[in-house]
Amino acid sequence: MGFIVGWIRFLGRRGLRFFARLGRGHLFLLHLLAALPSLLLRPGLVIRELYSTGVRSMLIIVVSGLFVGMVLGLQG
Repeated sequence: MGFIVGWIRFLGRRGLRFFARLGRGHLFLLHLLAALPSLLLRPGLVIRELYSTGVRSMLIIVVSGLFVGMVLGLQG
């Protein structure tokens, strides 16, 4: 009987965790949709932030590419 109770508790915890994550995802989507009209009024700000994020991540991409290339060169 203990195995069945433990199994049901496990399923219950997994189900509650799933629905909690689903709820957080829906809240995030709701906040995103609520902020969308103000973002559409300022397209320059959105473009500037996207550019800034891309430029700041370029170093990480280059270093990662170099290391992947070195590993592939050693294995090849």
